[in-house]
Amino acid sequence: MCAAIGFGRPRILAANEVTAYVYPKLGQSEPTVVTFRGGDFAFACGTFIFRGTLGQIALRAFYRAFDGDFALLDDAMSHFAIVVRKNGRVYVSGDRSGIYHVFRDPLSMVISSSFLAVAATLERATLVKQSVFEFVFNGVVSGNDTLFEELSLLPIRSSLVLEHGEAVLVNPCLDPPRELTERSRGELIERSLSELGRYFSAVANLFGDRITCALSGGYDSRLILAMLRHLGAVPRVYVYGRDDEPDVVFASAIARGEGLKLHVVDKDARITAEPDAFPEIVRRNYLASDGYSWSGIFDNGAEHQERKVRVAGGAIALNGGGGEIFRNFFYLPDGRYTFRQFAWSFYAQFDPGTCSDAFDEKEYFWHLERKIYALVGWIGRLDRPTVEWLYHRFRCRSWDGRTDTINSWYGSTDLPFLEPRITDLAAIIPIRWKNHGAFEAELIRIADARLAAYPSVHGYSFATDPPLGARMSDMTTYFRPPWLRRLTHRIKHRRAPSGQFGGYLAVPFVERALPGGVEAMQAYFRINQVADPAQMARILSLEYLARQFGSRLGRDC
Repeated sequence: MCAAIGFGRPRILAANEVTAYVYPKLGQSEPTVVTFRGGDFAFACGTFIFRGTLGQIALRAFYRAFDGDFALLDDAMSHFAIVVRKNGRVYVSGDRSGIYHVFRDPLSMVISSSFLAVAATLERATLVKQSVFEFVFNGVVSGNDTLFEELSLLPIRSSLVLEHGEAVLVNPCLDPPRELTERSRGELIERSLSELGRYFSAVANLFGDRITCALSGGYDSRLILAMLRHLGAVPRVYVYGRDDEPDVVFASAIARGEGLKLHVVDKDARITAEPDAFPEIVRRNYLASDGYSWSGIFDNGAEHQERKVRVAGGAIALNGGGGEIFRNFFYLPDGRYTFRQFAWSFYAQFDPGTCSDAFDEKEYFWHLERKIYALVGWIGRLDRPTVEWLYHRFRCRSWDGRTDTINSWYGSTDLPFLEPRITDLAAIIPIRWKNHGAFEAELIRIADARLAAYPSVHGYSFATDPPLGARMSDMTTYFRPPWLRRLTHRIKHRRAPSGQFGGYLAVPFVERALPGGVEAMQAYFRINQVADPAQMARILSLEYLARQFGSRLGRDC
């Protein structure tokens, strides 16, 4: 499977009845591995920065300091999986936030950062009903679950100890915050900038100007650019969209004003596929997306080319995903919430009328509550800091983690705002300071006042606090109760035309890629009732995945 995806020949390491196949990044010939006397070794997948070092230097430093306790990874940055053989044992762990995805079979006999690589070893792959609905509605499967019952993710902060042909999971309980900090706003601004500076200084020292980041009209890309410029780094910047789209317009204005070379990527215009050539494009998308992605695999495949461009020349590609940690992402007023209210607020992007009888709304929300409970434990209601903590540990771990894991196949990547020291601090900032983006805007203008002064897609610059009109607009969402929010999607799409889609979801393209049309997914959805194109793209992607497993595929409904 790894060869089909495009990886080169692996380096093979064997010890303690464990065989490790370590593949180089896509387009490279050698993986980063260090070996020691007695058959010991260490390697990492993703991007592993340890005590300000990278590559073999970082691995050697970690190996020397490692005594079996992965609390040592508190000194690491970025998102990765690391494997170490030492003292007669083989150890496997992910980064401290669980962003880098590590898949395993039920007995942890097969472990990989590729969903398809582990799935290829299964005698039977059982499609999980809950996971199907979560993926189609939300673009991801939440928690440690995957699409298949036989595969799961290594839990956050957990590790595996491989010895004598067995795998022992070490899975400590997490400790979400329950109380807000009593520090003043000024102190929190200063400390946030300090933590951001610590991270960006390490990246700038390692990569210099070999840094790529997006530039749009929003907060998060502006904050990344501001921090890098504050340190003297000049990153390569890009923006997605057509020339007349808001993000491109605002990014272009900044680039012109600051003398930056902006790479504008119009993915729709980059590649134009014809129906007869589309099956091969979908096949490549399927492999390049490790089976599935939030946007689906029914597109022209332009994103895969851009992944290579962003890391060209040994650059690190930084993504602003998770930057909402400094804002009121859930648009909820301050207070305590039940697990169900939390799920209603963000995980109700569906219309039950598009689902078959296999869908049970109460059961769907119960399973989401179960996953939240597994992270936070039984605490009655969710305190507001816990809600903020769940944004990065629950939502971003699934959404941004899957994307970053796949992106890292091509080179060094990172999600700065999902570094644990930054996210754990952000979770305890009083929500009244995060409202309307005011806290993040202040971070931007302190880091780089010139950047803050440019207009944004929000209708104002970040040079001052958001104006009254913007704050009043936000309030209309803040005070919309969770029970009402769960109805928003179905109201929005109930009147939309269903069954007729354009672009690569149009009938000529679908018929080429899926001869005979949708079959397996009819057990879950009333296809002709689906009106949301993003959800239809995911349904088609699941249909394609189901066909790849043929008679090996089972269902739990």
